[in-house]
Amino acid sequence: MRQLIPRHLIGLLGAGAILAVAFLGCHNPASSSLPPSAISPPGTAVPPLPKGDVYADETVPTSETPIETGDTLEVVIRRGAGEEKFASVVRENGKVSIGFMEVDVGGVTAAVAEARVEEAAVPYMHEPRVQVLLKKKVLKVKRVFVFGDVKKPGMVPMPRHMTVLQAIAAADMYQETALMEEVRVIRGGNLAKPYILMADLARAFTYGDMTRNISLEENDIVFVPREHLGDASEAGKMMMPIISAAIAPLYPVFIINALSGGKL
Repeated sequence: MRQLIPRHLIGLLGAGAILAVAFLGCHNPASSSLPPSAISPPGTAVPPLPKGDVYADETVPTSETPIETGDTLEVVIRRGAGEEKFASVVRENGKVSIGFMEVDVGGVTAAVAEARVEEAAVPYMHEPRVQVLLKKKVLKVKRVFVFGDVKKPGMVPMPRHMTVLQAIAAADMYQETALMEEVRVIRGGNLAKPYILMADLARAFTYGDMTRNISLEENDIVFVPREHLGDASEAGKMMMPIISAAIAPLYPVFIINALSGGKL
């Protein structure tokens, strides 16, 4: 009898642990715990994004800005009373085509480029006067960042009019332990005092309430928190092999599978 009591205690504890793990694993992150009457107030209005998935980043160069591959040079060559205008893109080798001339301008400033173009034009023109205007235009892809309890965290390309729900879908959706009622959107350049918005996506999934499915802006950070029950559930899953090995001599396999929800 002394040997049976510890075994029964182990069996009861093991069965209780299995039931607890099965109960915790039943949580549905897409189900809201609020009643249907608790409709969220309208979210913070966000201005619509410009059309298109890319934008042109135009920087204003200074006198010290170096010329780089992809930059555009607008060149004016004056001789006497006339002038000729050229526009050329700097190639990967650092050269630009100005008429029939090839001039190396990679890595130099606009002032140095003017001197080089004048030097190249002297054999063909009498006292040429050159003016170079540097224009930098780079196409950038809009992006947001998704972190937390999602399947593929990281940078997500941002199409036009992207919402929090679309960003999470681009991260291959959320984990079973995600707390979808308290998704956070961190916005703003001041890292000391970030502007934080709350998105309640469980309301959207349960009642179709999309008022908290916030429109995103470029460089927003979407964070999907993890519920505390999810942490306990994960710990329970790690303990399941040990518990099942302890109670296996006492209970048939089909009972263990029934208690654990068929996860063993």
